Amino acid sequence: MKTKLFFLLPLLFLLQGCSWSEYFVITNETNADIIIEYEVEIPSTGFSIFSNQPKCYKLHSDRTVYSNEIRNITDFNSEQHLVKVVLPPNNGLIIGGLWNDKYKSYDQYFINGRHFNLKNLKIQHGETVIEITPANFDRYFAKQVNLIACEIK
Repeated sequence: MKTKLFFLLPLLFLLQGCSWSEYFVITNETNADIIIEYEVEIPSTGFSIFSNQPKCYKLHSDRTVYSNEIRNITDFNSEQHLVKVVLPPNNGLIIGGLWNDKYKSYDQYFINGRHFNLKNLKIQHGETVIEITPANFDRYFAKQVNLIACEIK
């Protein structure tokens, strides 16, 4: 038993170090609040990529998300599958994540039972309204180091 544990424990630590993540984020690089509304599908099996509980973070001066400083935001929609938040200037809103897989496009095959569960997304800044669906998602979200980001400037 001790011999099995001797070999199994290092393997467990080795496999833990092999995981990676990519986050889907909307950054507000304007001088005014933006309104973000989106709808997610709650799948009956597997795992969702997009969350109905987004997290807001301050942006670094180089426009990357400062993950040590979470900001409180209010969801103005009480329905489980709908989200409506106001994103202040110089903040990023993480709306989803993908673990141990690399994002290529919305219609790719995702491992581990992941589902691209974003139904629609609307971003309003000033008089401009951007409407995003799965079909045009990749036009607005661009891959960066460990982020798939939609930058509102």
